[in-house]
Amino acid sequence: MQVLAYRGPNSLVLEERAPPRAGTGEVVVRVDACSICGTDLRIAAGSHRAYADASGRVPGHEIAGTVVEVGDGAEATAGARVFVAPNYGCGRCRACLRGAVNLCETPRAVGISEDGGFAEYVRLPRELVAQRNLLPIRDGADPGAVAIAEPLACALRGSRACRIEAGDVVIVFGAGPIGLLHVALAVLAGAGAVLVCEPNSERRDRALAWGATAGYADGAELPGDADVVIVAAAVPVAQQQALELAGTGGRVNFFAGLPRDRSRVELDTNLIHYKELVVTGTTASTNAECNDALDLIFDGRVDTASLIDARFDLASAREAFERAGSGRALKVVIEP
Repeated sequence: MQVLAYRGPNSLVLEERAPPRAGTGEVVVRVDACSICGTDLRIAAGSHRAYADASGRVPGHEIAGTVVEVGDGAEATAGARVFVAPNYGCGRCRACLRGAVNLCETPRAVGISEDGGFAEYVRLPRELVAQRNLLPIRDGADPGAVAIAEPLACALRGSRACRIEAGDVVIVFGAGPIGLLHVALAVLAGAGAVLVCEPNSERRDRALAWGATAGYADGAELPGDADVVIVAAAVPVAQQQALELAGTGGRVNFFAGLPRDRSRVELDTNLIHYKELVVTGTTASTNAECNDALDLIFDGRVDTASLIDARFDLASAREAFERAGSGRALKVVIEP
Protein backbone atom coordinates (compact mmCIF):
# COMPACT_ATOMS: atom_id res chain seq x y z
CA MET A 1 0.00 0.00 0.00
CA GLN A 2 0.99 3.65 -0.32
CA VAL A 3 1.59 5.87 2.70
CA LEU A 4 2.72 9.46 3.18
CA ALA A 5 5.62 9.22 5.65
CA TYR A 6 7.37 11.97 7.60
CA ARG A 7 11.10 11.88 6.86
CA GLY A 8 12.13 15.23 8.31
CA PRO A 9 11.24 18.93 8.03
CA ASN A 10 9.54 19.67 4.72
CA SER A 11 9.90 16.03 3.71
CA LEU A 12 6.69 14.04 3.44
CA VAL A 13 7.51 11.07 1.23
CA LEU A 14 5.19 8.71 -0.62
CA GLU A 15 6.30 5.18 0.26
CA GLU A 16 5.24 1.62 -0.42
CA ARG A 17 4.59 -0.56 2.64
CA ALA A 18 2.97 -3.89 3.33
CA PRO A 19 -0.70 -3.50 4.26
CA PRO A 20 -1.23 -3.69 8.04
CA ARG A 21 -2.84 -6.71 9.67
CA ALA A 22 -5.11 -6.55 12.69
CA GLY A 23 -3.72 -8.05 15.86
CA THR A 24 -5.71 -8.93 18.96
CA GLY A 25 -8.22 -6.18 19.69
CA GLU A 26 -7.11 -4.16 16.68
CA VAL A 27 -8.98 -3.04 13.57
CA VAL A 28 -7.73 -2.18 10.09
CA VAL A 29 -9.61 0.56 8.25
CA ARG A 30 -9.42 1.42 4.57
CA VAL A 31 -9.11 5.20 4.47
CA ASP A 32 -11.84 6.77 2.34
CA ALA A 33 -10.95 10.36 3.25
CA CYS A 34 -8.48 12.16 5.48
CA SER A 35 -8.49 15.94 5.63
CA ILE A 36 -5.46 18.15 6.19
CA CYS A 37 -5.43 20.50 9.17
CA GLY A 38 -3.05 23.03 10.65
CA THR A 39 -1.49 20.38 12.87
CA ASP A 40 -0.56 18.37 9.77
CA LEU A 41 1.05 21.45 8.25
CA ARG A 42 3.12 21.92 11.41
CA ILE A 43 4.13 18.27 11.27
CA ALA A 44 5.18 18.64 7.64
CA ALA A 45 7.27 21.71 8.52
CA GLY A 46 9.05 19.82 11.29
CA SER A 47 7.66 21.89 14.16
CA HIS A 48 5.56 19.26 15.95
CA ARG A 49 7.16 17.77 19.04
CA ALA A 50 5.58 14.34 18.50
CA TYR A 51 7.49 13.89 15.24
CA ALA A 52 11.21 13.21 15.44
CA ASP A 53 13.27 13.74 12.30
CA ALA A 54 12.99 10.89 9.79
CA SER A 55 10.62 8.96 12.06
CA GLY A 56 8.67 7.55 9.13
CA ARG A 57 5.40 8.04 11.01
CA VAL A 58 2.29 8.69 8.93
CA PRO A 59 0.30 11.82 9.88
CA GLY A 60 -3.42 12.39 9.37
CA HIS A 61 -6.00 12.38 12.19
CA GLU A 62 -9.24 13.50 10.48
CA ILE A 63 -10.29 10.10 9.13
CA ALA A 64 -13.36 8.50 7.62
CA GLY A 65 -13.11 4.97 6.26
CA THR A 66 -14.34 1.40 6.04
CA VAL A 67 -13.48 -1.48 8.36
CA VAL A 68 -11.70 -4.21 6.37
CA GLU A 69 -10.24 -6.46 9.10
CA VAL A 70 -11.22 -7.09 12.71
CA GLY A 71 -8.79 -8.67 15.17
CA ASP A 72 -9.79 -11.21 17.80
CA GLY A 73 -11.79 -9.60 20.58
CA ALA A 74 -12.30 -6.27 18.81
CA GLU A 75 -15.83 -4.86 18.76
CA ALA A 76 -16.21 -3.89 15.13
CA THR A 77 -17.85 -5.21 11.98
CA ALA A 78 -16.06 -5.74 8.69
CA GLY A 79 -17.61 -3.54 6.01
CA ALA A 80 -18.83 -0.90 8.47
CA ARG A 81 -18.23 2.71 7.48
CA VAL A 82 -16.71 4.62 10.38
CA PHE A 83 -15.36 7.92 11.57
CA VAL A 84 -12.24 7.55 13.70
CA ALA A 85 -12.27 9.69 16.84
CA PRO A 86 -8.50 10.12 17.08
CA ASN A 87 -7.88 10.86 20.77
CA TYR A 88 -7.58 8.15 23.39
CA GLY A 89 -5.93 7.91 26.76
CA CYS A 90 -4.62 5.63 29.47
CA GLY A 91 -8.06 5.17 31.06
CA ARG A 92 -6.57 5.44 34.56
CA CYS A 93 -5.51 9.06 35.20
CA ARG A 94 -7.81 11.64 36.80
CA ALA A 95 -8.66 13.25 33.46
CA CYS A 96 -9.61 9.95 31.82
CA LEU A 97 -11.69 8.88 34.81
CA ARG A 98 -13.77 12.04 34.55
CA GLY A 99 -14.28 11.56 30.81
CA ALA A 100 -11.77 14.17 29.64
CA VAL A 101 -9.64 11.80 27.57
CA ASN A 102 -8.34 14.81 25.61
CA LEU A 103 -6.52 15.87 28.81
CA CYS A 104 -5.01 12.47 29.58
CA GLU A 105 -1.64 12.63 31.36
CA THR A 106 -0.20 10.42 28.60
CA PRO A 107 -2.35 11.39 25.60
CA ARG A 108 -2.31 9.37 22.42
CA ALA A 109 -3.86 10.07 19.05
CA VAL A 110 -3.97 8.50 15.62
CA GLY A 111 -1.77 10.51 13.27
CA ILE A 112 0.09 12.06 16.19
CA SER A 113 1.56 9.38 18.45
CA GLU A 114 1.13 6.60 15.88
CA ASP A 115 0.46 6.15 12.18
CA GLY A 116 -2.54 8.01 10.82
CA GLY A 117 -4.75 8.36 7.82
CA PHE A 118 -2.57 9.64 4.98
CA ALA A 119 -2.36 6.07 3.76
CA GLU A 120 -4.51 3.54 1.97
CA TYR A 121 -5.03 1.61 5.21
CA VAL A 122 -4.57 2.39 8.89
CA ARG A 123 -4.29 -0.05 11.79
CA LEU A 124 -6.08 1.18 14.90
CA PRO A 125 -4.69 0.22 18.33
CA ARG A 126 -6.67 -2.04 20.62
CA GLU A 127 -6.88 0.69 23.30
CA LEU A 128 -8.54 3.06 20.83
CA VAL A 129 -10.94 0.35 19.65
CA ALA A 130 -11.77 -0.66 23.23
CA GLN A 131 -12.60 2.96 24.08
CA ARG A 132 -15.21 2.89 21.29
CA ASN A 133 -13.54 5.47 19.05
CA LEU A 134 -14.98 3.94 15.87
CA LEU A 135 -18.18 5.88 15.31
CA PRO A 136 -20.70 4.78 12.67
CA ILE A 137 -21.29 6.78 9.51
CA ARG A 138 -24.79 7.08 8.10
CA ASP A 139 -25.50 5.65 4.66
CA GLY A 140 -24.81 8.06 1.82
CA ALA A 141 -22.68 10.43 3.87
CA ASP A 142 -19.74 12.05 2.07
CA PRO A 143 -16.52 10.69 3.68
CA GLY A 144 -14.73 14.01 3.12
CA ALA A 145 -17.44 15.92 4.96
CA VAL A 146 -17.47 13.29 7.71
CA ALA A 147 -13.69 13.55 8.23
CA ILE A 148 -14.21 17.21 9.18
CA ALA A 149 -16.24 16.05 12.18
CA GLU A 150 -12.92 16.08 14.06
CA PRO A 151 -12.34 19.86 13.90
CA LEU A 152 -16.08 20.40 14.35
CA ALA A 153 -15.94 18.39 17.58
CA CYS A 154 -13.06 20.57 18.78
CA ALA A 155 -15.01 23.72 17.94
CA LEU A 156 -18.05 22.28 19.71
CA ARG A 157 -16.02 21.83 22.89
CA GLY A 158 -14.86 25.45 22.74
CA SER A 159 -18.32 26.76 21.94
CA ARG A 160 -19.89 24.90 24.86
CA ALA A 161 -17.30 26.36 27.23
CA CYS A 162 -18.68 29.80 26.26
CA ARG A 163 -22.28 28.86 27.09
CA ILE A 164 -23.72 30.86 24.18
CA GLU A 165 -27.32 31.86 24.82
CA ALA A 166 -30.13 33.20 22.65
CA GLY A 167 -29.54 36.84 21.76
CA ASP A 168 -25.84 36.89 22.72
CA VAL A 169 -23.38 39.05 20.82
CA VAL A 170 -20.52 36.77 19.77
CA ILE A 171 -17.14 37.83 18.36
CA VAL A 172 -15.01 35.28 16.52
CA PHE A 173 -11.38 36.04 15.69
CA GLY A 174 -10.44 34.16 12.52
CA ALA A 175 -12.47 32.95 9.54
CA GLY A 176 -10.49 29.88 8.63
CA PRO A 177 -12.19 26.48 8.90
CA ILE A 178 -12.34 26.60 12.70
CA GLY A 179 -13.60 30.17 12.76
CA LEU A 180 -16.37 29.31 10.31
CA LEU A 181 -17.36 26.30 12.39
CA HIS A 182 -17.58 28.58 15.43
CA VAL A 183 -19.77 30.95 13.43
CA ALA A 184 -22.09 28.08 12.52
CA LEU A 185 -22.29 26.87 16.11
CA ALA A 186 -23.01 30.37 17.42
CA VAL A 187 -25.84 30.76 14.90
CA LEU A 188 -27.25 27.37 15.91
CA ALA A 189 -27.11 28.46 19.58
CA GLY A 190 -29.32 31.45 18.75
CA ALA A 191 -26.76 34.26 18.95
CA GLY A 192 -28.26 37.65 18.22
CA ALA A 193 -25.17 38.81 16.33
CA VAL A 194 -21.98 37.09 15.22
CA LEU A 195 -19.11 39.44 14.40
CA VAL A 196 -16.02 38.06 12.68
CA CYS A 197 -12.53 39.58 12.65
CA GLU A 198 -10.49 38.36 9.68
CA PRO A 199 -7.95 40.30 7.57
CA ASN A 200 -8.56 38.16 4.47
CA SER A 201 -11.50 39.69 2.57
CA GLU A 202 -12.45 36.44 0.82
CA ARG A 203 -12.67 34.65 4.13
CA ARG A 204 -14.71 37.50 5.62
CA ASP A 205 -17.16 37.03 2.76
CA ARG A 206 -17.33 33.31 3.45
CA ALA A 207 -18.05 34.05 7.09
CA LEU A 208 -21.00 36.19 6.04
CA ALA A 209 -22.24 33.32 3.87
CA TRP A 210 -21.99 31.05 6.91
CA GLY A 211 -24.25 33.33 8.94
CA ALA A 212 -21.98 36.01 10.40
CA THR A 213 -23.69 39.35 10.92
CA ALA A 214 -20.68 41.48 10.01
CA GLY A 215 -17.00 41.16 9.20
CA TYR A 216 -14.08 43.33 10.29
CA ALA A 217 -10.51 43.42 9.01
CA ASP A 218 -8.95 44.50 12.30
CA GLY A 219 -9.78 43.91 15.94
CA ALA A 220 -9.51 47.64 16.63
CA GLU A 221 -12.63 48.14 14.48
CA LEU A 222 -14.83 45.80 16.49
CA PRO A 223 -17.48 47.16 18.84
CA GLY A 224 -17.09 46.08 22.43
CA ASP A 225 -19.45 44.78 25.09
CA ALA A 226 -19.69 41.31 23.58
CA ASP A 227 -21.19 38.45 25.56
CA VAL A 228 -18.77 35.92 24.05
CA VAL A 229 -15.37 36.27 22.39
CA ILE A 230 -13.74 33.25 20.73
CA VAL A 231 -10.12 33.51 19.59
CA ALA A 232 -9.89 30.97 16.76
CA ALA A 233 -6.70 32.43 15.30
CA ALA A 234 -3.16 31.93 16.60
CA VAL A 235 -2.58 35.67 17.03
CA PRO A 236 -1.29 36.93 20.41
CA VAL A 237 -2.81 40.41 20.07
CA ALA A 238 -6.23 38.84 19.51
CA GLN A 239 -6.07 37.37 23.02
CA GLN A 240 -5.35 40.83 24.42
CA GLN A 241 -8.19 42.37 22.43
CA ALA A 242 -10.59 39.61 23.48
CA LEU A 243 -10.49 40.78 27.10
CA GLU A 244 -11.05 44.37 26.02
CA LEU A 245 -13.98 43.51 23.76
CA ALA A 246 -15.81 41.28 26.23
CA GLY A 247 -18.59 42.97 28.17
CA THR A 248 -19.39 42.64 31.85
CA GLY A 249 -19.84 38.98 32.72
CA GLY A 250 -18.56 37.97 29.29
CA ARG A 251 -17.12 34.59 28.38
CA VAL A 252 -13.84 34.31 26.49
CA ASN A 253 -12.38 31.19 24.89
CA PHE A 254 -8.74 30.99 23.82
CA PHE A 255 -9.39 28.27 21.27
CA ALA A 256 -6.29 28.57 19.10
CA GLY A 257 -2.99 27.58 20.61
CA LEU A 258 -0.05 29.91 20.01
CA PRO A 259 3.38 28.94 18.68
CA ARG A 260 5.66 27.78 21.50
CA ASP A 261 8.05 30.70 20.95
CA ARG A 262 5.21 33.25 21.13
CA SER A 263 2.95 31.77 23.79
CA ARG A 264 3.56 34.40 26.49
CA VAL A 265 1.12 37.29 26.14
CA GLU A 266 0.76 40.36 28.33
CA LEU A 267 -2.88 40.51 29.48
CA ASP A 268 -4.67 43.19 31.48
CA THR A 269 -5.99 40.93 34.22
CA ASN A 270 -7.91 43.85 35.76
CA LEU A 271 -10.31 43.41 32.87
CA ILE A 272 -10.97 39.88 34.05
CA HIS A 273 -11.31 41.01 37.63
CA TYR A 274 -13.51 44.08 37.28
CA LYS A 275 -15.72 42.77 34.47
CA GLU A 276 -15.99 39.33 36.09
CA LEU A 277 -14.98 37.64 32.87
CA VAL A 278 -14.82 33.88 32.51
CA VAL A 279 -11.74 33.03 30.46
CA THR A 280 -11.40 29.46 29.21
CA GLY A 281 -9.13 27.40 27.02
CA THR A 282 -10.11 24.20 25.24
CA THR A 283 -8.12 21.62 23.36
CA ALA A 284 -9.00 18.64 21.16
CA SER A 285 -12.22 16.72 21.84
CA THR A 286 -13.78 13.62 23.35
CA ASN A 287 -15.83 10.82 21.79
CA ALA A 288 -19.01 12.46 23.07
CA GLU A 289 -18.23 15.66 21.17
CA CYS A 290 -17.30 13.67 18.06
CA ASN A 291 -20.67 11.90 18.22
CA ASP A 292 -22.47 15.23 18.56
CA ALA A 293 -20.45 16.69 15.67
CA LEU A 294 -21.41 13.76 13.45
CA ASP A 295 -25.09 14.31 14.26
CA LEU A 296 -24.76 17.98 13.26
CA ILE A 297 -23.28 16.89 9.92
CA PHE A 298 -25.71 14.04 9.24
CA ASP A 299 -28.72 16.23 10.06
CA GLY A 300 -27.48 19.00 7.75
CA ARG A 301 -27.16 21.58 10.52
CA VAL A 302 -23.45 22.18 9.78
CA ASP A 303 -22.41 21.88 6.14
CA THR A 304 -18.83 20.72 6.48
CA ALA A 305 -18.72 19.70 2.80
CA SER A 306 -18.83 23.36 1.82
CA LEU A 307 -15.49 23.88 3.60
CA ILE A 308 -13.77 21.53 1.15
CA ASP A 309 -12.06 23.50 -1.60
CA ALA A 310 -10.00 20.68 -3.09
CA ARG A 311 -9.74 16.89 -3.09
CA PHE A 312 -6.64 14.93 -4.10
CA ASP A 313 -5.60 11.30 -4.28
CA LEU A 314 -2.61 10.08 -2.29
CA ALA A 315 -0.31 10.22 -5.31
CA SER A 316 -0.95 13.98 -5.41
CA ALA A 317 -0.27 14.51 -1.70
CA ARG A 318 2.52 17.03 -2.32
CA GLU A 319 0.14 19.22 -4.31
CA ALA A 320 -2.52 18.72 -1.64
CA PHE A 321 -0.22 19.99 1.11
CA GLU A 322 0.92 22.92 -1.01
CA ARG A 323 -2.70 23.89 -1.56
CA ALA A 324 -3.56 23.48 2.12
CA GLY A 325 -0.65 25.65 3.19
CA SER A 326 -1.16 28.34 0.58
CA GLY A 327 -4.02 30.13 2.32
CA ARG A 328 -6.11 29.77 -0.85
CA ALA A 329 -8.17 26.86 0.48
CA LEU A 330 -10.12 26.23 3.66
CA LYS A 331 -10.06 22.42 3.79
CA VAL A 332 -8.17 20.06 1.52
CA VAL A 333 -9.05 16.37 1.62
CA ILE A 334 -6.95 13.41 0.55
CA GLU A 335 -8.99 10.46 -0.74
CA PRO A 336 -6.51 7.58 -1.12
